[in-house]
Amino acid sequence: MVQPFRASAAARSVDPAAGPRFDSANRDVPGFSVFVGSLIVLATGVVFSFGGLAFRLTEDMNAWQYVIFRGIGAFTVTLVILAYRYRGRLGDLTGPIERSHIVAGLLLGSISAVFIFSLERASVAFVLFLQALAPITSAYFSWILLRERVSRAVLLATAVSVAGVLVMFSATLTDRIDPLGLIAISIPIIFGLYATLIRGAQQIDAQVPILVGGATLAVLGLVGSALTAGFDLSMRDMAIGLFAGSVLLAIPGAFLNHATRVVPASEVALLLMSEVILAPMWVWLFVDESPEVTTLIGGLIIFAAVLGLLFWRRARALRRT
Repeated sequence: MVQPFRASAAARSVDPAAGPRFDSANRDVPGFSVFVGSLIVLATGVVFSFGGLAFRLTEDMNAWQYVIFRGIGAFTVTLVILAYRYRGRLGDLTGPIERSHIVAGLLLGSISAVFIFSLERASVAFVLFLQALAPITSAYFSWILLRERVSRAVLLATAVSVAGVLVMFSATLTDRIDPLGLIAISIPIIFGLYATLIRGAQQIDAQVPILVGGATLAVLGLVGSALTAGFDLSMRDMAIGLFAGSVLLAIPGAFLNHATRVVPASEVALLLMSEVILAPMWVWLFVDESPEVTTLIGGLIIFAAVLGLLFWRRARALRRT
């Protein structure tokens, strides 16, 4: 697992494509470039995209029960990793923890629960359309809290990705929405604030928000299950939920937090659209659910937007070397 570290002044200055900086001399940042960080975020979205397939492979587990064991899995594996890394040095972990780290973890757990709750009361199209707006909210919070400007290239790529989502789910976007489903509006807001808090913190262990997020997710899942279907589950379904929380959330989530330290929050949200592109593809390949033609076309549009952003970021880095 990636270890916490403090980059030297030289390491912080080598990235020519980092864009506007904010208090860079006093922040812990990884030593890799923005382009490498962008690739990490993209890869994280790919891993996240298997979460939907994992849920579809369960037999009798409802969404809230899935949330419980995903949260437990994320919390447990992160706790084990932290216990190993900081054995005998607990003060090294707890000492630098900031309030923003705890808030970020609460937001991380909340967004997954809100996503599940929304899917039960609104169309997938509506929820994912709102998720596609996350780059805009991330740009807004970055500007308000960090005074970071968003580039025109990012705004253009965001507009293209939103159009791709509209194409993907054009047939169901206007399906009836329960008034409670409007809570999905909070999804891009929560993520935008989360990414901005992770990026702007002076120092952070990338796994601390995952630990808090896993606990939050498990608690919210327990509440949701208590109010709906209860807790009658098979060992197989529980194992799948634990796998989804540990391997498909906690581990890639830590790498995502590291990358977010160097990649602007708006670009993080856009690159994570790889999850939206691939999630229906895995179900198609492994569960034999054929996607609509519009799903494929819309996915290609989003892919073009993400790929264009990567080429733009790479070109900026090459021009300034």
